[in-house]
Amino acid sequence: MKAGFAIALLAIAMLCASSLAQEMTAEDWSRKGEDELFNNSSFEGALQAFDKAIDLDSRNATFWLDKAQVHEFMGDRNLAVGAYEEALNLTDEDLQKNPDDADAWWSRGVILDSLDRQTEAKKARERAIQVYNQTLADSPEDGETWFKMAEVLLSLNREDEAIDAYEKSIETNSSKAGMAAITVSNLIAEAGRYDEALKASDRALNLTSPDNIQDRKLALEIKGTILKEAGRPEGALQAFDEALKLDPEDKTSLMYKAQALSELHRYNESIETYQKVIELGANESNWITNALIGKGDALNATGRKNEALEAYRSLLEIKELEIQENPEDSMAWVSKGRALFKMEQYDEAIEAFDRSIEVSPGPYAMSSASDAAWAGKGDALLKLGRNEEALEAYRQAIEIFPLNGDSWHGKGEALQALGKRIEGDWAFQMADKLGYRE
Repeated sequence: MKAGFAIALLAIAMLCASSLAQEMTAEDWSRKGEDELFNNSSFEGALQAFDKAIDLDSRNATFWLDKAQVHEFMGDRNLAVGAYEEALNLTDEDLQKNPDDADAWWSRGVILDSLDRQTEAKKARERAIQVYNQTLADSPEDGETWFKMAEVLLSLNREDEAIDAYEKSIETNSSKAGMAAITVSNLIAEAGRYDEALKASDRALNLTSPDNIQDRKLALEIKGTILKEAGRPEGALQAFDEALKLDPEDKTSLMYKAQALSELHRYNESIETYQKVIELGANESNWITNALIGKGDALNATGRKNEALEAYRSLLEIKELEIQENPEDSMAWVSKGRALFKMEQYDEAIEAFDRSIEVSPGPYAMSSASDAAWAGKGDALLKLGRNEEALEAYRQAIEIFPLNGDSWHGKGEALQALGKRIEGDWAFQMADKLGYRE
């Protein structure tokens, strides 16, 4: 193609894009933001789209909540808090106009939770349930409301009731039936009932339209994860490959595939897959972090120690740049600690984990890395033989997030190092129940 023709085509495309952007509504931009966030894993793209939505409708609390959560994912806690507070003010205005707006009560609970106001958050969610119950008393076949009810119940850790509500959503053939089935399969798997969870995941696939690529990928990823947790990495790999047929550049499926390949000791293939994630997620910190750690571990397993060290060093350099830009990015600090730990620089790793704990927001904030920092600190202390301190670090991690199998396993190792064999065995059993795998 001649250069002039290519430039002309580009100019036409830009004009079309500009025209389209002018015609897009606030809701269009919001949907684009969700697509950027969940399909493309692009925080920057999502943030730009939600800002466009807010420009067009600045009184919409949902847009502000979406913006706040993207800031959280990006580690910008201060910006997130400002957006959460704006969302809260707008939600309260909505509730003044309509005190029986269940969706607004639900959103209020999410916002308050993110602002570390858990008591108020719980009351808001319980109020949402009351209103949803009123709706369902009049319309028991309202599958959409059953789904919303299930989501709120789940946020209150009422899993059994949530599963019942999701089942009602499925029975009433709501538009959310597929997603309800996907969530049920995941909840059953979290309870360690893997055979039942696999049947539920197959049902989820049957209920999900072949045209709904995003939900089918999610269902396959959950099925693969269930198989992986059940100790069936070959089946897990097959599920992740099925997901990749739907979208060959899906970073989540690629990460899961790389992990499954490592479990099967197919390290060279695992390294190649991690490298693809690194290339696809070049501008996305979360993908780079986990892919470089995974790649380094796979390289170590093949005896390529220098290349592994280079992968960890690359991660360290990336995190140091992020910390320069935002010294209070707790996730960047914990990732720096992980890189230093892998490089066997344990004292420096502890310093990074301590800094992460210092700057981390409350444990309920999405940008909180406090439980991971305490667990990482425990790992480093254990390597240095400081077993009492390691045990305390794991205790702190478990207090923040009791369902982390890694923390329970670390606690078991610290207890056994201290000669407390029975207590250590019990901690190992807890780790196994929570899906811990070497």
